[in-house]
Amino acid sequence: MGRIRVAIAGVGNCCSALVQGVHFYQSSGEPIGLIHETIGGYADSDIEFVSAFDVDRRKVGKDLSEAIFSEPNKAPRFTEPPHLGVPVLMGPVLNGVGRFTKAMVEVADGKVVDVAGELKAKKADVLVNLISGGADEASRFYAGSALEAGCGFLNATPTEIASSAVWSERFGAAGLPLVGDDLLDQVGATVVHMGLLEFLHGRGVRIDESFQLDVGGGTESLHTLERTRELKRSIKTTAVASSVPYDFPLVSGSTDYIDFLENARDSFFWFKGRYFGGVPFTMDVRLGTVDAPNGGAVLIDVIRGIKLASDRGMGGFIIPISAYGFKMYPNRLGLSEAYKLFKDFICA
Repeated sequence: MGRIRVAIAGVGNCCSALVQGVHFYQSSGEPIGLIHETIGGYADSDIEFVSAFDVDRRKVGKDLSEAIFSEPNKAPRFTEPPHLGVPVLMGPVLNGVGRFTKAMVEVADGKVVDVAGELKAKKADVLVNLISGGADEASRFYAGSALEAGCGFLNATPTEIASSAVWSERFGAAGLPLVGDDLLDQVGATVVHMGLLEFLHGRGVRIDESFQLDVGGGTESLHTLERTRELKRSIKTTAVASSVPYDFPLVSGSTDYIDFLENARDSFFWFKGRYFGGVPFTMDVRLGTVDAPNGGAVLIDVIRGIKLASDRGMGGFIIPISAYGFKMYPNRLGLSEAYKLFKDFICA
């Protein structure tokens, strides 16, 4: 099937988990933690990192295998990737560093690289956008660079790109796949909230009220607190609401940043409803996770899905992949329906 040549914008915690994960599964051969061992004939071992971009001086110039462990990253170290021969290059700062994180990010003095030129030179199949949420200008820059270079684009951030008709049309006209927006984690708060509601509804329960709130550490939680808390709450609530075919009081979103949690997150769920005979019940659930590895399995699936779409000559907004792997998707589907759509796509 060949290799999948991947470039990454944003060498943060999610990047660290992704790079480590690809090496971990390539070296261990143990598929625990993967959702799909193969997609369209592509295994996780077919993923090859060819380029990376960041703005922090502690990462720029280092090999990607080393930069993923540099401050301010806090992702757990669960394997030792070999030297990849992929130096982290200086990307444009634009609005990538916020007021709350400027003390944590040490911007490099180096010259900004020609991102589109680098993507072309490395023949990247897909550019994965993992920069901080809320950096809309920077996310749009990387989307434009992918278009110019002729490679697919994966937007893991809440910036409206894949769900934008304008961007979808531009990628469609170029015959390039576009997926996003806002990655849906493997065992994250949003997907768990959706799954529990879908399960309760399927059991005949009437949901009267529900909320999910979480707190976390790390730079992404700090960016959320400053820039995207209300946007993320809207995206998450809309996604969760798709799990039940009626309206009820519902809130789902991040609430605060706690520095000593580092890359960990605590999520709290509450449900109030009625079952047989209209008898009421309530349920409290607490979920503790580590953020960075939570996106790894979905990213590996989506990257392979993009390559499969490209092999089939598909361009523009790829519905089955976006419905499966992301929160901000027009006319959001329930989990079961989205999963079936993705399975049908990869098995076609």
